[in-house]
Amino acid sequence: MAASAITTRWYDHQQHLTDRWRHRLQQLALVNPHLDGGGNASAVLLARDLVIYPETVTLARTLATLPHQHRAQHPRKTLTAIGRRLELTQFSPTTSDALTVYLTRTRH
Repeated sequence: MAASAITTRWYDHQQHLTDRWRHRLQQLALVNPHLDGGGNASAVLLARDLVIYPETVTLARTLATLPHQHRAQHPRKTLTAIGRRLELTQFSPTTSDALTVYLTRTRH
């Protein structure tokens, strides 16, 4: 649930994976005439779950496999590992980013 909330926020705020997701939305629009991919807000929202699904799964797997102590004690290293798994060459979320907040405030 946390991974889904984080990637949804990134999508809605056009953060980190915007170019990748925009391309994926355009690809979906090519095979689905109901999605025009040209900025139609309802199409963008309608396809959101499909567009962000691969990264949501990757993030969920990563969060599930990282030791909770490591997350809390080494949030910067954790962010670097997550960035690599998401295949992001530059990944520097701010302190208010949904993932950063999750990592620094969630103690399990």
